Amino acid sequence: MDNVVVYKANSESLELVIGILREEGFHPTTLEDPAIVPYRGGFRHLVHVAVPRDQARGAASVLRKWDEARQMDVKKTTQALAGPFLFATMVTIGLTLLFFLFGILAETVALLFVIWLVVFAVVANAERITQRIRQQRNSKARRG
Repeated sequence: MDNVVVYKANSESLELVIGILREEGFHPTTLEDPAIVPYRGGFRHLVHVAVPRDQARGAASVLRKWDEARQMDVKKTTQALAGPFLFATMVTIGLTLLFFLFGILAETVALLFVIWLVVFAVVANAERITQRIRQQRNSKARRG
């Protein structure tokens, strides 16, 4: 049977792509053995996913829609993390200037990275943290 390549997947997303195609009723196959790809071509080597020629147009359409949805998720996540990233960076710059003025910058350089990491993690997860606190308060109020 004549197969047509509809997607080139890295080893991390290969199973997901094949699963999506099978779920939609297509019959995907890989042109390379995924188990030996990292050894032969490195982790950047892509595995070719193919389907029978009569299914190629439909499979490509399904994968295009999936890829567009995935790109939108990445865009939303990136936009959501931009604010916390900038805030953590500004806090770190402010502390760097303060440490410099006090003459303790040399001793606290490693601490600055830890501070940036903690501020970024807290600000990026602030919504989740407040939701958990509210849930705990609500559950205590219901019990009490």
